[in-house]
Amino acid sequence: MTGRSPGVWDLVTLGATLTGCLVGGLVIGLLLDQWLDARPVYTLVGIAVGIASGGAVTYLRMRDFLRDLRGRH
Repeated sequence: MTGRSPGVWDLVTLGATLTGCLVGGLVIGLLLDQWLDARPVYTLVGIAVGIASGGAVTYLRMRDFLRDLRGRH
């Protein structure tokens, strides 16, 4: 990945990963709320975990591209 800018496929897979993190956290939270009868506590926690994991994935995937851009200037 280093030495080039992100291509279309890189951005599509990043978007799909972000969506998967958010939807996965939401679904797990909904299932836990239903199982433990604790609405909406785990749904909100699941969404927060999905957003945090999506942000971490974005940072890790884009870190090399950003590092390369800083080296050019």
